[in-house]
Amino acid sequence: MPWLAFLLFLSSVLPSKAQNCTDGCEVRQCSGEILEYDLVYHWGFISTVAGHVTFSVGDTVVNGSTHPCYRGFGWSEPSWNWFYEVNSTYVSYTDSTLFPLFFSRKGIEGSEIYDREYYVSGNTATVNDRDEDGQLERKQLELLPCSFDVISAVYYCRAIDFKAMNTGETIPLNLFLDGETYTSYVRYIGIQNWVHPETGITHECIVFKPWLIDGTVFSEGENMTVFVSNTPDKIPLYIETDLLVGKAEVYFVPEKSTLVTGK
Repeated sequence: MPWLAFLLFLSSVLPSKAQNCTDGCEVRQCSGEILEYDLVYHWGFISTVAGHVTFSVGDTVVNGSTHPCYRGFGWSEPSWNWFYEVNSTYVSYTDSTLFPLFFSRKGIEGSEIYDREYYVSGNTATVNDRDEDGQLERKQLELLPCSFDVISAVYYCRAIDFKAMNTGETIPLNLFLDGETYTSYVRYIGIQNWVHPETGITHECIVFKPWLIDGTVFSEGENMTVFVSNTPDKIPLYIETDLLVGKAEVYFVPEKSTLVTGK
C-alpha cells in the first residue's frame, strides 16, 4: 500500500448492492477546497516532520460533460528522501455521486515508481500500467460492487451520516488500487474531543479505525485512529498510526488550507 494510503481512514460506507451505495448520503460540492497536512514521523528518539499531503477539489470536462476532479499530492521532506522518498500524485474524476470514472496514480514512493490509469465503466476498469521503461501493459479489472478508488473514497466518507451509526459498528469497504481489488472495513469508535497541539483549539470529532491492508508501510489490522470534525463538512483533523517501522501522526494545517462551504 502507498504512503498516501494513510488517508484510507476516510473511506467509508459501501453496501453490497451498488444502487444503494449513496442512500442517506449528502454529497457536498466543494470545488476550490484545498486541505493541507503535515506528517510527523516517530522512531525511538527521532521525531520530525517527514512529509506533507495536499488534497484539492476542482472540475474537469470529460466527453463534453463537467465532472468533479479530486487530487491528492504527497511529498517527502528533502532531508528524508534517503529513507523513503515520496513525490506522488493521485487523481480521481467521478460522477455526481462520487463513483469513479477515472483514477490515476503517478510518481515515486520509496523504491517503487508508479504510472497507472484506470478507466471505469460500470463494474469493469481498463487498467493502463507503464513500467519504468515506458512499456505499456493493459488489462481488464473486474470491480467489486460499489468500489471506490482511494481518493474518491476520501470524499465519499464526508457524505456519510455517522450519527446513524452505533459505537463499535463496522462498515464494509470495497476499493481498487495497484491493479487489484480489496475488501476492508471501518470501525466507528464514537464522538471525542481533540485539541490541536499548535492552535490549542478543541474540536469535537468523529473517531474511527480502518482495517489496514498488509503492505510496505502498514501491517494488517486496526492500527490507525482517525479524528474527523463533527461538522457538516467533516474535515480530517488528525490521524495516528503504527507503521512497520515507527509510527506517524498526521495533522491538519488550517492556515495553509482553503475551506469551501459545501452546497
